[in-house]
Amino acid sequence: MLAAVALGMLLATVPSSTVTPEQRSLIGKLERALLAPCCYQEVVATHNSEQARAMRAEIAEMVAAGRSEREILDHYKQRYGARILAEPEGAQWWIMNVVPVLMLGGGAVVVVLVLRKWRRAAQAGGVPA
Repeated sequence: MLAAVALGMLLATVPSSTVTPEQRSLIGKLERALLAPCCYQEVVATHNSEQARAMRAEIAEMVAAGRSEREILDHYKQRYGARILAEPEGAQWWIMNVVPVLMLGGGAVVVVLVLRKWRRAAQAGGVPA
């Protein structure tokens, strides 16, 4: 924990005047893409732990050094595992974002079909099966 604080203080010495607006934008994007490793519940950009502060400083230093977004994300994935990402990549992204929408759509189709069947049965004077 002390090492994280020391690293954060050391990396915080990167002058903000040397960071271009494009780099500042990338820093913000990366801070919102990574979860704080102390609890994995809040992104680094808004988390108030020592680890999150150290990560913000480390991200700023890596961006200032010219590392790409992919390099930085891969660095943290290697260090903490895929759990560090605020939004999963690849197949996990599809499972979390597309599958629920498809299931909701399929459920809506089933409801419409059942309601039509009941309405037809009611118009014909029968009892719904």
